[in-house]
Amino acid sequence: MIDCSVCGNRYGSFLSVCPTCGARNDFAAASPRARKSNAGKIAAGVAIAMVAVALFMLAPTLISMIAHPDTNPTIKILQPPIQDPKTIPREDLVQHALDQINKDRADFGLQPVQLSTNQAAQAHAEDVFKTKRISHWMTNGEKPYMTYTRYGGEASVQQNVAIAGFSADQYEDCRTNILHDCEKIGPLSTINELEYEMMYKDKECCNDGHKDNILDPHHTHVSIGIVYDQYYLAFVENFENNYGLNVSINNGQVRISGQLLKGNLEQISIYYDDMPTPAIYEQNKQLLSYSAGELAATVVKPLPPGYYYEKPQGYTLIEANRWGQGESVNVMFDLASAVDKDGVYTLFAMVKDGEGTFDATSYSVFVDSKSS
Repeated sequence: MIDCSVCGNRYGSFLSVCPTCGARNDFAAASPRARKSNAGKIAAGVAIAMVAVALFMLAPTLISMIAHPDTNPTIKILQPPIQDPKTIPREDLVQHALDQINKDRADFGLQPVQLSTNQAAQAHAEDVFKTKRISHWMTNGEKPYMTYTRYGGEASVQQNVAIAGFSADQYEDCRTNILHDCEKIGPLSTINELEYEMMYKDKECCNDGHKDNILDPHHTHVSIGIVYDQYYLAFVENFENNYGLNVSINNGQVRISGQLLKGNLEQISIYYDDMPTPAIYEQNKQLLSYSAGELAATVVKPLPPGYYYEKPQGYTLIEANRWGQGESVNVMFDLASAVDKDGVYTLFAMVKDGEGTFDATSYSVFVDSKSS
């Protein structure tokens, strides 16, 4: 979360402009070079406060000097006994990671997050493991909130990604025994180390983006993706703001409804991205962070008869058909006026409470006229 330099409103750091006044978010707009990065131990940055840790480990060789009474001293290489790390069920690893996350939150006086059943984090971890490259983009070109929606998510999601192990070339050499003495992954200790790196060694790499994501007080849930073998581990945390809002779309008519658990719905920001493709992955796979795309439209409360909103520049203003907000939220609007080309339109429902403004949905709508 950041404070707007113009109006002072607090909103998510991944948004390219302030959802209240439209002022540019220089943090989100900055290039990866403008934000500090470290190509060594920590290899990625933040978007919605997010990105990644990469650890590269090689085992030392044990060497002993042995003196023989009748000969000159010689050097003998002693191989340690080969012991493969114990295979641990993924459910146990996920629970271990959740415990570490909630311990970190408790250390800072925050409520624990619950485990989400959304499978986008696991799908992302499997993608990273396959490519042996850390990235917020899936190889099909999707950003995290797109994948989250595709797997049925209706809340808001913000991602951390971390890896440990060998590069793609070294991995194959270790796997095929071309390289000997490759250190093998111990999944529990590796998860502990990655979580520690994101919490306490994140400043230089990512301006504490991972840490801020872990410690965001508005997060309610997290889904965890873990894939590993002897030489590589991919670890994904998808934090969610789940406050009871449901999103449905029928013939371009959007309805956001449900019993909002906290705060009041202020407005709905709609951001545009190009349709995801493998080419988009290739263009963006090395970036240290992701943003919410370009502001396409803002949905606001309907005004009484005789009043109207001033038309903004650079994006569309949509006046909702219905804006019910009492014991439950019931908002309806027509998305068609915001759609002027194929692509992905993501709906961020902005909720305001006593601590500021946060997003309670990041629901992506895929518009492809060629497929209809």
